[in-house]
Parts: sequence; structure tokens; C-alpha cells
Amino acid sequence: MWNNYFFQIQKKYSMRLSLVKPLVIRLDGKDITKNSKINIMDEYKGSFLDALKKTAKYFSEKYHCLSILGSDEISFIIFDPNIAINDLEPNDKTNYSNEIIAMFSQYFYNYFNSIFKLGNVFWHAKCFSINEDKVVSYLKYRSRIIENVLVTYFLKKKNDNIQDEKLNDKIKRTEKYKDYIALQRIQHGILYLDGKQIDLQDYIENNKTTCLDADKNVEVELVDF
Repeated sequence: MWNNYFFQIQKKYSMRLSLVKPLVIRLDGKDITKNSKINIMDEYKGSFLDALKKTAKYFSEKYHCLSILGSDEISFIIFDPNIAINDLEPNDKTNYSNEIIAMFSQYFYNYFNSIFKLGNVFWHAKCFSINEDKVVSYLKYRSRIIENVLVTYFLKKKNDNIQDEKLNDKIKRTEKYKDYIALQRIQHGILYLDGKQIDLQDYIENNKTTCLDADKNVEVELVDF
């Protein structure tokens, strides 16, 4: 009787994930934008953004998935959830959301914090299943949120009085600053696919996977995807 009772409580606070639909795992860094020691726009070796990009590269290659990152968050869209489930729970192979979150968060925490040089960052994670035809919509949604956070963050760093205004109005205000170009490069989010950084807008608008060569800053067509 008690086994069944506690199992029902566990089910109430967790969700069984699909084994065929794409699995989304999203993580938010705790109090990152409030931390005066961290500038989320810096890209030097060991910075928050550098560590986030390297973590996206690693896990997107490991799980053959998409990863969109920016501001203080990162999402993984894993097209075959069994790849992640078999890796995280090889014996149990559970597909309950709370157990997937618990295991992946540990993997993510250890990998990210092995790169980040300013102390450990704690992460809040969520996961859920979505239809494959909603992947692009999800990317658009997260991209808009990332942009809003980064634009607001940029203006606050400039001690520019933040008003209750629309995002497009805030974007126009950022353009008066000379270093706006640094924001523009990352403000929509950064996208990885299978360990390679690809052009976010090309993927969203044209279903085109164009690889960004970080060393030469040129675009190269991806193959074998």
C-alpha cells in the first residue's frame, strides 16, 4: 500500500516524457545577471559566455542535438530523447522528467564549472517534450527572450534609465553606443548543432544549416546533417 501511495505522489510532481518526440532541456544560471563579478557579454577564455559556448558545443555533439544559448540561459533540443535517456540512466532507462533533470543537471554543472573561472554557477533546469514541427517556434521564442534580457542588461550597464517600453524601442536606444556591435553579435542568441556553431537566422528562416567558422568569421555549408 505504501509503495503505491508514494509512487502516486512521485508521479504527481513529475511528468513522463515522450520517447519519440524531441526532448527540450532548458537551464537558467542562478542570479547571473545580478552578479557584479560576471559580465555575460565577455568572451575571453574562461568567461561565462565562453564556458557556455564550450558546454553547448560539447553536449550538442554528445547528443546530436541543437543548443541555443544567450544571456544567462541555455536550451538543448534533443531530437532522439533515447540518446540522452540511455546516457543518463543506462540501467533504469526512466523517462520521468524529475530524474532526467537531476542527472543532466549534474553532468552540466560539472562540465560548465570546469571551464568557468569565476566560481561555481548553480543552474535551475526544466525539461519537456515538444512536437518536431514546434522546434523552430521554440527557437524563435527563446531567441526573443534572450534578446530582451541582453538588451536590457546592456542598457543597465550603461546606466541608461530603463523605462517600461517595448523591446524594439530599447533596441533603438542601444544603437547610440559605440560598442553596440558587441551586443549585436550575440543579442539573438547563439545556436549549435552537433558540436558546430551554425547561423541562427538561416536555420529559423530557411531551414538551412550554415556553419560559422569562428577563426575566419566566414560561413561554410555544413554536410552530413
